[in-house]
Amino acid sequence: MLAWIALNLTPGIGPRAATVLLERFGSAEAVFHATRQQLVSLKLEAAAVDAILSRKLEERAKREIDEVKKLGGDALVLDDGSYPEILREIADPPPVLYVKGDWQACFDQPSIGVVGSRSCSTYGENASEMLARDLASRGITITSGLARGIDAAAHRGAIRAKGRTIAVMGTGIDAVYPRENNGLVREILANGGCLVTQFPLGTPPVKENFPYRNRIISGLSLGLLVVEASERSGSLITARLAVEQDREVMAVPGTLRAATRSARITL
Repeated sequence: MLAWIALNLTPGIGPRAATVLLERFGSAEAVFHATRQQLVSLKLEAAAVDAILSRKLEERAKREIDEVKKLGGDALVLDDGSYPEILREIADPPPVLYVKGDWQACFDQPSIGVVGSRSCSTYGENASEMLARDLASRGITITSGLARGIDAAAHRGAIRAKGRTIAVMGTGIDAVYPRENNGLVREILANGGCLVTQFPLGTPPVKENFPYRNRIISGLSLGLLVVEASERSGSLITARLAVEQDREVMAVPGTLRAATRSARITL
C-alpha cells in the first residue's frame, strides 16, 4: 500500500499519469525502481520525475496512512479487493481512495448519483430530496458531491429515508467544504453513509479538484440524475463524464406532479 499512497502523493501525477506508469511498469512498487531515462521517456513533469527518484515519499506515505487512521478513515488502493469494482472499470480510475464511514455497506448497494445547481430553487431542492428519499428507501445508495443546494438536498433525502449516502469530496477527508455542511457530514456518518475522496489530507477546495470529484460521482453510480443544472455547470460536466463512462443519465423534466410520489422507481 505504501507505494500506492506515495504515487498518489507525487506532484504532477493524476489518474491519467498514474495509469500510464502502471501500464509501463506493472505495479506501483516498480514505478519507484524506474530509472530517470525510463521516467523521462514517458514525458512526466520534471517535478514528478525528481520526486519519484528521490524515494522520499515513502516516509510521507507512512505518515499519511497513520493520520488517516487517526481520523477514523481508510485508504483503498486500486489493486485492493475492497476498491469498488464499478469505479475500477472507468478509464483512468483514481489509484487511491480515502474513505470514512460505513463505506463497505455503501459500496455493496447499487448507487445513483444526484447532482445539480448550488443556487437551486426551492422546487429543485424539494425534488432532489424527494427523489433521493424514494430511491434510498428502495435500497439505492445516493451519491453526490456535498455541495450546497441540490447535492445537500440529495444527501438529506437519503438520510431521512434511513438509507445510505456517499459524499464525494473535492478536498482531503480532513476538510469539509463548504464548512456549513459540517453538520450534514456528521449526519451522513451517523446514519451509515460515508465520505470518499481521491485527494490526500490537507488538500484545499481548489477549482481544479472538482472535475476529478465529478468523475468519481458518476463512476460509482449506475446512473446519474441531474436536477436544475445551468448551461456551463459542473453538473453538466458530470453528465458528460457519465455518458463517457456508459452510465444512464436522467433529468428532472420540469415540474414533477404529485403523482410522482407514488410512482415506482426501478433500475
